Amino acid sequence: MKVLSSTEARQNFSAVLSSINVEPVSISKQDKQIAVVMSSERYNELTRLEDILYTKAAELAIKEGFASDKETQDLMDSIA
Repeated sequence: MKVLSSTEARQNFSAVLSSINVEPVSISKQDKQIAVVMSSERYNELTRLEDILYTKAAELAIKEGFASDKETQDLMDSIA
């Protein structure tokens, strides 16, 4: 992943937008990562994977008796 300072990202924003189609770009400030810029396509992929993960975790919690159907549905509704 390409890493840029916030100053470099601001000065070269057009180049940042062009490069996110290849890989995400990490933005740092005072040597701390503060953001990652990625394509909307990649963001949507990650969001779908997150939804799948939460669904599987809820199904496992129900199966193992850690939570009821209603509890997991309420939780899923609250984070959706």
